[in-house]
Amino acid sequence: MIIDSPLKIRNITLSNRIVLPPMARELSEEGKVSDELIDYYQKRADGTGLIIVEHSYVSPEGIASKRQLSMADDSVIDGFKKLTDAIHAQGSFAIAQISHAGFESMSEDKLNLNEMTPEDMDEVRNAFIEAAVRTQKAGFDGVEIHSAHGYFLNQFYSPYTNKRTDEYGGDLENRIRLHNEIIREVRDRVGEDYIIAIRLGAYDYLDDGSKLEDISIAVNSFIENGVDLIDISGGLCRYRSPVSKEPGYFKELSKIAKESCDVPVILTGGVKKAKDAERLLEEEYCDLIGIGRAFLMDAEWSKKALYKLRKIE
Repeated sequence: MIIDSPLKIRNITLSNRIVLPPMARELSEEGKVSDELIDYYQKRADGTGLIIVEHSYVSPEGIASKRQLSMADDSVIDGFKKLTDAIHAQGSFAIAQISHAGFESMSEDKLNLNEMTPEDMDEVRNAFIEAAVRTQKAGFDGVEIHSAHGYFLNQFYSPYTNKRTDEYGGDLENRIRLHNEIIREVRDRVGEDYIIAIRLGAYDYLDDGSKLEDISIAVNSFIENGVDLIDISGGLCRYRSPVSKEPGYFKELSKIAKESCDVPVILTGGVKKAKDAERLLEEEYCDLIGIGRAFLMDAEWSKKALYKLRKIE
């Protein structure tokens, strides 16, 4: 049974292949971790290999929603440390996701990537880097850079939204230049024993959007610059596929990533049953399975799923 097998990522070994993916719970208090949020994650950590905590904004102008978590200054570190301690106490590992909403931000100072100056670019780049360093100080096992669902870095990745004519626009190498600059500097700051993941909005499902052939090129470029884990999701289509509702509806995208790289790949999307999770792993669409909505409804999904599959065996 693959789902119940361990998996090594850099310096940690997950107990199984089940991932609680980042889903905004809107339970923060002025950007800081609340007791309610700690309770939510602690309950779901028991029996779960990896938890990717919901996205935290890297700077105030990149906030996506009113009660989103913040990783924008050092005042949040102590609260996150309580959260990571709670997750680790259940035998799970924790990765923090950091994001900037770009022109999807609810801030009055929202950024339009096509109008950004070199100074603007420096500011956002540094915000991501400093936020990543804070995740390490808060006791996380790694950091995930959010480039999916139409947010800031995904806006650079997609030619549908990226209309820049300088070195950050045009061909794919240019459109992922900012990603790689962030990844390289984060790796330099956090050292070799800290996981760097990227959530990639791999495909837009739009005629003028990102292309399927971009996936393998982008993924390998990210890995060359320091990424250890690839987390596949939707691009400008956000977190739902416009062409499929079957379990693992982004599986064709994750398959491309998995077949073209040598680091673990996470697939999330519409997986509710243990047998479907195991099948997707067996058919080599991915190395890890993200269970979203089902985990919202049932905090013990991991334990129940593993019990059912062991009983079948």
